[in-house]
Amino acid sequence: MKTAQQHMLRLVAVLALTAASTSAFAQSADYRRGYDDGYAAAQREGGGHRGERGDRGRRSQQGVVRIEEALYGARGAVCDALPAARNEFAVNRGIIRAGNQLCGDPARGEPKRLNIVYRCGNSESMRVSARERETLRLTCER
Repeated sequence: MKTAQQHMLRLVAVLALTAASTSAFAQSADYRRGYDDGYAAAQREGGGHRGERGDRGRRSQQGVVRIEEALYGARGAVCDALPAARNEFAVNRGIIRAGNQLCGDPARGEPKRLNIVYRCGNSESMRVSARERETLRLTCER
């Protein structure tokens, strides 16, 4: 009788571990699917090519804001956020929110930064940076 109880406990333990690993696998697959969907949406919304809507910039007193580079990530794990940053800039009247919506999550579990290089008209390039979940307002006014 004691052996039957031990076998039953082992069986329950194995079933519990199997259920936990299946749940972890499902979460991992959901995470990957969400990452892929977010990346694809950012690419669609950002345009992806120079000369499209986000590249036109926003007119100010000093000229047109032109975003030249936008990288999002941490410790060398970065993604090209240029198309999405240009789109957010155009849609949100010069404001860009640093976050995974730009081009996915290039450094899972790490605090990330958005680094942007832009210029106003023919002026020198300016560099700005924001931590994840912060916002940037790109302007030519001093």
